[in-house]
Amino acid sequence: MNFNPKRDLGLSIVIWLSIIALLVSGLSPFFQEGAGIIGGALIFLFCTAIAGLIAWLWLATYYIFNENSLFIRGGPITKSVPFDSISKVKLIRSWLASAATSSRRIEIHYGGYNYIHISPLDEESFLKELTKRCPHLHIEKSRDI
Repeated sequence: MNFNPKRDLGLSIVIWLSIIALLVSGLSPFFQEGAGIIGGALIFLFCTAIAGLIAWLWLATYYIFNENSLFIRGGPITKSVPFDSISKVKLIRSWLASAATSSRRIEIHYGGYNYIHISPLDEESFLKELTKRCPHLHIEKSRDI
């Protein structure tokens, strides 16, 4: 079962403006003197690569329930969390960098002291499915909305 991420409008605007600014910055050496052809090409490649990475992180974020684990992808970064290692989930608001594209997140605690933040679009269905697969799960609803 696949779940797409929830995306905040404000964060979406910041992400897309950053991508546009990087692409414009990458093209600017070709319209101004001083950088030279090699310097301009290097700046263009660097800015385009960073813009591509940001877009990849933003667009290729999703969560999949596999047979024995929760698979989390955020662009090139992947994480597989076995269901039997998940001890609790907590509803939170946070701006920490993570595989979540919204400030309204689910903090999943697994293993000893490990946790990861995610932000599924359909939070209720996600929690129901997770509860089915982790009957021992404890859910804390402490988010200030």
